Amino acid sequence: MPRKRVTLQKFDTNDRSFTISSLEFCLSQLRKADPKLVKKAISSGDGLTESKDDVSTRLSEAHRYAVQQCLDNSEQLAHLHNQLVHCDNVFERLQKTLYSFQDSLGSIGQDMKHLQMQSHHLHQELENRQKVRVELSQFVDDIAVSQTMMKTINEVDANERGFLEALHELHHKITLIIQRGNGDAVAVNDTMPILEGLKLKATVKVRDWLLAKMFQFRKPLSNYQVFQHQLLKCRFFYEFLLHHDLISAKELQDEYIDTISKMFFTYFKAYATRLFKLAMKDVATKDDTLGNIDSAKPQGLSSLFSSKQHVVRNKATVFSIGQRHNILGDDFFGALIVPHAATQNQVAYQFEALFRSIQLAFVDHYSHEYLFITDFFLVNNEEAVELHNKAMARAMSVVLKSCEEQIALSWDAISLHLCICLSDKFIDVLTEREVPECTDYWNTVSSLLWARLNLVMNTHYESVKSVDLKKLMHSGSLDARPHFIVRRYAELTSAHLVIAKTSGKVIGDKMEAVLENSEDSIEQLLTRMSAMQQSQKNKHVFLVNNFDLILSIIDDEESKHSKIYAIVHELEQKSIDDFVEEMLEPHIGYMIKFVNECESLLSQGHTQLLVRYNDKVGTVVANFNAKWRPAVDSINAECIQLFTNFSLGTSILQTIFTKYVLYINRFTKILAHDVFVKNPVCTQLVNVHQVMLEIKRFKPAY
Repeated sequence: MPRKRVTLQKFDTNDRSFTISSLEFCLSQLRKADPKLVKKAISSGDGLTESKDDVSTRLSEAHRYAVQQCLDNSEQLAHLHNQLVHCDNVFERLQKTLYSFQDSLGSIGQDMKHLQMQSHHLHQELENRQKVRVELSQFVDDIAVSQTMMKTINEVDANERGFLEALHELHHKITLIIQRGNGDAVAVNDTMPILEGLKLKATVKVRDWLLAKMFQFRKPLSNYQVFQHQLLKCRFFYEFLLHHDLISAKELQDEYIDTISKMFFTYFKAYATRLFKLAMKDVATKDDTLGNIDSAKPQGLSSLFSSKQHVVRNKATVFSIGQRHNILGDDFFGALIVPHAATQNQVAYQFEALFRSIQLAFVDHYSHEYLFITDFFLVNNEEAVELHNKAMARAMSVVLKSCEEQIALSWDAISLHLCICLSDKFIDVLTEREVPECTDYWNTVSSLLWARLNLVMNTHYESVKSVDLKKLMHSGSLDARPHFIVRRYAELTSAHLVIAKTSGKVIGDKMEAVLENSEDSIEQLLTRMSAMQQSQKNKHVFLVNNFDLILSIIDDEESKHSKIYAIVHELEQKSIDDFVEEMLEPHIGYMIKFVNECESLLSQGHTQLLVRYNDKVGTVVANFNAKWRPAVDSINAECIQLFTNFSLGTSILQTIFTKYVLYINRFTKILAHDVFVKNPVCTQLVNVHQVMLEIKRFKPAY
């Protein structure tokens, strides 16, 4: 391996570039070299002797050069020395100044702390003085009685605004002094006699003013609500008495209740008397029942001599409702009936309209009076209800008595049902207005109405049950067409359903019982009437026509979901099924009998007994092949003429033909049994498709 020679670079000491960095560079080169080679070179001394001498020489030269430079620059160095001395003196003076400033700051800090403490004490003293000033000023204001207030209380009329303001101020002063207590303030003892004198004067003026306003309620034809409005504007008068003269306040309260009670009694007594004179003369009477056949208009004739029939002829609303149910809707909050205006215009009203008017007037006054009592007399809860009941008790009694007298004279079931629904709506109105519902009053009204309605409806039931069928036979009204009694029933039932729908409530149990009893009586009557028909077929036709009439009259979306509709619809379907069987009997009765007997044996598993019917198959097939086409024509011609409702007749006709084809299919299925399969007559039966094509000729085009 070749040896590397380490050589040291020579530096000229005269060269100004020779610096410590150059030495550091040399040392870094030595660190990078092989330590063994460096050690060997140092030990051998090769090349170092010359370098040492050279370095010493150069250092000497550098020293001389530096001394020479200092000598050459001696003036500048002396000037620099003087400047340094001057700066040192300046810094010394600055140091002394700063030390002095530091001592001054220390004394200022102490002064500031002292001033801060003084400021805090002054601020606390100011706050205390302000609090005392406020309390003292308020106390002085509370006990001080100004000449203006004294003059206003003593001289100004109670109707003036200034008197009310002075009364507020007087109440405020008296109340605050009482709340704070007299304490040790001597000024209070001087002020209280003056305030007591002003209170006495104000109490007398306020009491007299309120009594004068209440006495105005007694004037005939006066609008008491105007006076109530004036009282509410000065409601503080009563509040002042309530705080400072409880005896006078109680006296005024009793006086008002007594006055308003008498006023309402007089008003409602006069209003009820005049109102019920507007009742229609042409209304239902006890003779206008469902089963009354004497007053019915003879079919096909017109009565010219019977005045009673003339009255019935004009009674369109005895059993039908017309537009009377609107009183539960848009007309519910209509204007009250004004008796003298209606008398001048010669207008008469149904009982439910009169009932609505007087009850609406009662509810409005009842609600307004409750709100006034709670607002003016500053009462609530049980105390307010007690005062309100005292104020309205007489009016409630006279209204209830008047309605009871009129209800006892009513024979109009529709009107009674409308009044029941009106009562329920009035209860809802009171609830919405957050006024006590006077439950006892409305329960009494509802009880009277329900008792009368049940009595009237029981009269209808009994009249239907006691119908003399012999009279109907003699009058010729017992044919297969719908009967006028059934039409009455249907219209009355429809009226009850419409009323329940318009009232917005479901039919209750009481009304359901009324409708079911009514339906039961009509069902019994129809059963009796159908038994008077000449044939079984006419019996079924009679029932179907009458049930269809009922359903057509009460046919609407709401009524279809009622229980009574379901009952009548079920009875109609049963009658239709019986009629279909009755219509098919003369034409394919032999086939029906054969099918029923064979199917009975098959269902019981007695197939071996079917052999006895093998001989009868030929007769059945022969009869059917010979008579099926005339039978179809005969069924069509007869069925269309039997029913008053053409749509119903065509529907029943299609039902008959459907049942007709069904019996043929059942007969064909029996012939396919093993017992009859070898009988050659079975193949001679007319194809059912041929029969269906013939039936299609009678299918309606709509």
